[in-house]
Amino acid sequence: MNPIVISVLLGLLILTLWGFISPRSQWRVLTGWSRRDPYVGGPGAIAVGIHRVVAAVALVAVAACGISLDTAPQRSLANPTTHTQTAGQRVWGSPEPVVVDRVFTPLSAQPGGLVVQPVLAYQPVSGATRTPSYLFDLKNFTHVGTSAGNGYIGSDPSVGLSALDMADIVVQVRGDKRCIPYQVAVVETSSTITIGVYYGQPNPPNETNIAHLTECATDGGKADSTSVLIPINLADSVLGRTVLNFDGVPIKQIGTPAK
Repeated sequence: MNPIVISVLLGLLILTLWGFISPRSQWRVLTGWSRRDPYVGGPGAIAVGIHRVVAAVALVAVAACGISLDTAPQRSLANPTTHTQTAGQRVWGSPEPVVVDRVFTPLSAQPGGLVVQPVLAYQPVSGATRTPSYLFDLKNFTHVGTSAGNGYIGSDPSVGLSALDMADIVVQVRGDKRCIPYQVAVVETSSTITIGVYYGQPNPPNETNIAHLTECATDGGKADSTSVLIPINLADSVLGRTVLNFDGVPIKQIGTPAK
């Protein structure tokens, strides 16, 4: 607790305790000086009683204030990030996810020469109603090498639109910060949707040696990874179908289905 606050509370505690224990003495010291003879007369029994009750109430208030100020830091440290979490962090975890604002046609089979990034979760989206609304407030994915011709997936959406406006779901991956999303593969059946996301390092247009594309980590828990959401347009609704990685592992759904 702040030393100044402690000093103020201690002074108030002494003052109220004095008024409770010896109200007449306090009157003589604090008020009696205004009389010609402070020892002649003084407050009556009723005034003394009221003074003592007021001092008791003040004593309790000072003690409660001191206890409250002393425990406030512990309450704040017990859950220090709750008040600072964004909607994106509450849904997907930290760090704040970013959206790949690119329109593309998914491949119908897994590509070669790239690094598969496990899809960690998905959430249904309704572009027509722009729900869930928090997705449309997230920042877009950016990378030093995300320029045209370097392998970055898809193309910019039409003016005035975003990739989320045309998406049915978004999928989350934790991508290596050195790399960018190159391709997405989607295979749909009446009961399943199988999705794969593939990364590579940015490849300048005049680069002939693309061996470095495969130098992308796939450990989604590493500190140097980025939480990325990729909007995907499906042939049919996701409702009633199981969403899988290409290794057959189900992908967990985040939130509730979009209407």
